[in-house]
Amino acid sequence: MEKDSVFSPDVLSQGRALRLDGAMGTQIQRFNLSEEDFRRGLPVMPSRDVKGNNECLNLTRPDVVSSIHHSYVEAGADIIETNSFGANTMVQQDYGLSSIADDMAFAAARLAREAADSASRKVWVAGSMGPGSKSLSLVADFTRPEWRPCSFDEVAAAYAGQARALIEGGVDLIIVETCFDALNAKAALYGIQEARPGFPVIVSVSVSGNSGRVLTGQSLEAFFTAVSHSLLSAFGLNCSMGVEGLIPLVRSLGSWCPVPLVCYPNAGLPNARGGYDESPEAMSSQMAELDGEVNLYGGCCGTSPDHIHAMPTLRSRIVPAGGKSLVLSGLEMWNLGNGPIKVSTASHVGKSAGFAGMMESGEYEDALYAVSEQLATEGASLLDVNLDGLPDAPAAMERFIRLIQSDPSVSSSALLIDSVDMETLIQGLKNAQGKSLAGPLDPLEAGFTEKASTLRRLGAALLVKACDDRACVLQSLASIGIPPQDIVFDDRLRPT
Repeated sequence: MEKDSVFSPDVLSQGRALRLDGAMGTQIQRFNLSEEDFRRGLPVMPSRDVKGNNECLNLTRPDVVSSIHHSYVEAGADIIETNSFGANTMVQQDYGLSSIADDMAFAAARLAREAADSASRKVWVAGSMGPGSKSLSLVADFTRPEWRPCSFDEVAAAYAGQARALIEGGVDLIIVETCFDALNAKAALYGIQEARPGFPVIVSVSVSGNSGRVLTGQSLEAFFTAVSHSLLSAFGLNCSMGVEGLIPLVRSLGSWCPVPLVCYPNAGLPNARGGYDESPEAMSSQMAELDGEVNLYGGCCGTSPDHIHAMPTLRSRIVPAGGKSLVLSGLEMWNLGNGPIKVSTASHVGKSAGFAGMMESGEYEDALYAVSEQLATEGASLLDVNLDGLPDAPAAMERFIRLIQSDPSVSSSALLIDSVDMETLIQGLKNAQGKSLAGPLDPLEAGFTEKASTLRRLGAALLVKACDDRACVLQSLASIGIPPQDIVFDDRLRPT
């Protein structure tokens, strides 16, 4: 049965940091379950072996999942996560189980809700959403660098279905976790918004080694910037490595991140057998170093109820106020301030004849190389991508933005998705992993705020045509949740 969430982000900023639970997968492994345990009683026949597809257990062995939830409640967790990491149609498609993915998510929420409600204290339930098995930004076929195995809309729809099932099952919030691609995360946030506008959401990122970057090469600052339009309940790190490896990254985030911070690492790095050796005592000692620096903490792979029980009580981090200037991102974060913005027109078909000629001839990769060469000499903060006038501009925009993601020398830049056509703007935003500027929108045209809202839900800052009554424009956009620093009048742009 559906319930209204009673979780407020404010609880993460009070005196005591909240404690999250630990791993689900490695706890399930301790039961030594068979293939039959995973498939017996499923309402449809899987297309392959399903042992290890842990979401099946919500339907076939709910006793196992329930016992793990109860053990984390007894260990002192303030928030327990549902066993729904891969309970969406895209992940379950690999097993021929897409038709019951939402059933898995609903059952996961009910099992966690029952365990939480059995406690003598307040325990919240977080719906777990994993990153999925397909990336929207990474090149899947180097012979076709513009090809992707799925679209933004397909990913968003899968997450929307999962979110509806989790919310109906009774979760208090959702955690989109172990994220490695900001575009996938944006699709997840879009889907959650479709399911229930304003529902509390946390985004947690997994980094590659000590680089402080996700698998796509994007920095943590750039990743946060890309998803910041969603007014997150918290942002932070999970999985990746042990506490010791994440401490410097958490502290770096803590120096600027304007929302509560979450940190739930693995029990150290995996050993040669794929196991995790960090003891509860060692992990607790290291976690104590983050006293006053996080708002939510717990464990990921290899952690157990013993690890969660041993965790120290930590004081909650004081969340700093956010900045008031325009911040965009590609692979890197770009703080563009409040003054003039230097814009490269290397990828504007109306202002670069060479670029236009290559694009009209279908020489997209040559055009990208030319843009890369020009960017290296210009030092512009923003790359203007305008393909208006090409045949089927929305499709051209999709293809070219995907190509940009394949070239770090270009994808490091922030993008201006520039078109007079809404569908072209939308296609650009659905394929850009960072936070882009999009427009221009005309405030005197009918449907201005509706168009602005559509672009904002896709993570964009807005380019608006200069007008006399700017205060009125700012006020109308503020009414739909767009802050003034994310509104750029086009007379601020300085084309190269």
